[in-house]
Amino acid sequence: MTSRRRFLAALAGSTAAVALPRRAQARRTLTIGYVPSNLFAPLFVAAERGYLRDAGFDETLQPIIAGADSMALVAQGQIDLAGAALSAAFFNAVSRGLEVKYVASTAYQPRGAHPSALLVREDLAATGLRIADLKGKRIGWIGNTGAASAYYVARILRMVGLRLADIEAVNVANPDQEVALERHAVDAVFTSSPFTELFEQKKLARIAAWPPAGIAASGIFFGPSLLQDHDAATALMAALRKAAPELAGERYFSAPNLDALAKYTHEPVGLIRAAPRYDVNADLRIDLATLEDMQREFIADGILTYAAPLDEARLIARF
Repeated sequence: MTSRRRFLAALAGSTAAVALPRRAQARRTLTIGYVPSNLFAPLFVAAERGYLRDAGFDETLQPIIAGADSMALVAQGQIDLAGAALSAAFFNAVSRGLEVKYVASTAYQPRGAHPSALLVREDLAATGLRIADLKGKRIGWIGNTGAASAYYVARILRMVGLRLADIEAVNVANPDQEVALERHAVDAVFTSSPFTELFEQKKLARIAAWPPAGIAASGIFFGPSLLQDHDAATALMAALRKAAPELAGERYFSAPNLDALAKYTHEPVGLIRAAPRYDVNADLRIDLATLEDMQREFIADGILTYAAPLDEARLIARF
């Protein structure tokens, strides 16, 4: 081969390398914070089935106690994304101009089942205590009065003319609620699957009420590292949307899915298999009605200081 031909061959090779998609040329590290709950099943399945790796990511998943705790971490770039719930912390971060966006709803409250629910302590439920009787009682949930659980409790209290100000809120992480119930440190808890079923099985509490079907306050939040990299954000959302249909129908109970949920929630497969499941939309569409109603609730309760709900364009990024 002449020197000219060797030069042209080398040039062609380098051009082909440049033309390869960015995701094929270099892998990207991805730090994910998540709340250990079945609410984030699409994220867990995407990680365990290798969809994130196939999209070019080397992911590290680390548990966080509450979704509100993750907002500062995401906005400051300490983690790339969070599997968490909507919260006053998120709304306040956006209102202050911090770079964090809501990109997907991972779980909707289903019809005919109650994976997220308000449970009254067993001894109180045995006396016939009703939701209206919770005025002045101590109710525990993960996060503070600006957490998604607080919003769900508020939706339940609306039905009997009560507000969050009428009860005493106690910040208790889902795994710690068992001890709180055993020690009578709380009168009721709001929790999510698989803890809902666990507390009933252990006769610590009884389901008393649940959020309306079809609403969703849990999902995925991107920080600046992804928001500023459209290709990476698009590839990541494609991986999550690939996982979502795996949770439809009886496929939800496949061995790989159950193993993934058990790994990240730290609960036994048998309990997860027996628990009612959340609805998952294949496209992970965002529940806009919940996004607005939660803000209105928190504004009315004095938890948010701005006067009107933020426009969805400031809250959401779509990829």
